[in-house]
Amino acid sequence: MTSEELLDYLTGLSNEEKIQELASLFFTIGEIALFIDMDEESLRSKIKYEKQSKESIAYRKGVMSTNIKLRFDTRRFALAGNPQAEEEMKQYYTRQKLAENA
Repeated sequence: MTSEELLDYLTGLSNEEKIQELASLFFTIGEIALFIDMDEESLRSKIKYEKQSKESIAYRKGVMSTNIKLRFDTRRFALAGNPQAEEEMKQYYTRQKLAENA
């Protein structure tokens, strides 16, 4: 998909779908708000404080979808012996264990 095709694709989506797609590209809340014609503070409040709102769920899913892909690639590189990727995976593992015991 080209950047122009992405823009065309985005115009046909609901605001929640736009939020998810843009969050997956790590756009800021302010940038997303501008794109969907929403007040930045309203969107920020929904994302940060209304965790069950459609906007918050879409934002978190968007970020998570790219994180999954990045983490998968990091694991692949770690298993192939890349020292930097191995260190990142160790850090992910440590964070996971700390969160499980919180």
